[in-house]
Formats: sequence, C-alpha cells, structure tokens
Amino acid sequence: MKIAVLGFGNVGAQLGKLWAKKGHEVTAGLREGSKDRQKANDAGVSVATLEDAAKSADVVVIALPWSAVETVKALPLDGKVVMDAVNPLGADLSVQVPPAGSAGEQIAAWAKGARVVKAFNTIGSALMGDSTFDMMYCGDDATAKKVVNSLIADTGMKPVDVGPLSNARYLEQIAGLWVDLVVKQRIPGALGFGLVKK
Repeated sequence: MKIAVLGFGNVGAQLGKLWAKKGHEVTAGLREGSKDRQKANDAGVSVATLEDAAKSADVVVIALPWSAVETVKALPLDGKVVMDAVNPLGADLSVQVPPAGSAGEQIAAWAKGARVVKAFNTIGSALMGDSTFDMMYCGDDATAKKVVNSLIADTGMKPVDVGPLSNARYLEQIAGLWVDLVVKQRIPGALGFGLVKK
C-alpha cells in the first residue's frame, strides 16, 4: 500500500518504520522546514509536502500535533482511508473535547468525504508494534476498517474493533488515562492496554 504519514514525530516515525519493514511504500508528509525531515530520511522513507503525500496515498495517517490537525481541511482526502492517530491534548496534557465530540469525529467533519478510522492513540509510540498489547480502532466505514485492521496486524499488534467512530471519544479518554499514569509515574515501567475476554 501507499501510505502517507502526515507528521513524523514519535508516533508517525514509529508507524512509518514498522510499515516500511512490511514492504509498504511510506511517504512522510511534512511542512516546510520541519525538524523531522532528517528522521524520515534516516527511516528510509520519502518526504513530500502534506498535500502531495496525501494526494498519492491509498491511506493517509494523521499523526500531527492536535494544534496543527485543522490543516486537513485543505488536503485532498475525499474518498480516502484516513487513519487518525491523534489525541487532542491541551498544554497541560489533559484531553480536550473538540466541538464534534472527539478528534476522530472532528477530523471527519473537517475532511469531508474521508473515511476516518481512529487507531494508534491509546499507547506510547515506543510500544507500538509490541505484540503484548492490543490496538483498538473504531470507524463507520467497513472497508476502511478492514484496511486499518490489516495495517495494525502488520505492526505485530492484535487489532480490536471497538465500534463506530463516535467511540473515538472513549479511546481518547483512555489515552488521557495512559498519559496521566505515565507522566505522573503512578504505575512505573512501560504499560499499555489489552482486551481480556472470558
């Protein structure tokens, strides 16, 4: 698949490396003068503007800081599978609630026609690809969810479908819990979430 990863910080870089290893064609979509250009070069992925990366991709991954995500309004995303890996965190790292109810739903509102699936937001980037942890995802488009399911599996993690895109608000609150536990070291060491069924 042709995957555009918009933003190549900790999350974008980790996902880009994992998918490139699986043979996907990964392009880092970066703003002019981005400090992450060298990181993309080191990972062996090509670099393009946000618009050019999105235009040529089968899947567009939003891994930008929340403050920059509104730029999706100007991108060619109609009909594309858009994976939202963003958490709408404020300066104090608390979860903000966008007008649409969640970052996932807000991105869908801004990027009209995009098939948005929320994923890769409930765990630290360093643990992405660790098969110990599940990766929950949600969305409204069945075909887009199958694509995201496959891309999660390609990282080595277990995909867990947790329902419609409206459930992105719950995944973002889970991320808020993760941030609180890690930043305040309430539970020391690497941690993530898994679904246990009996």
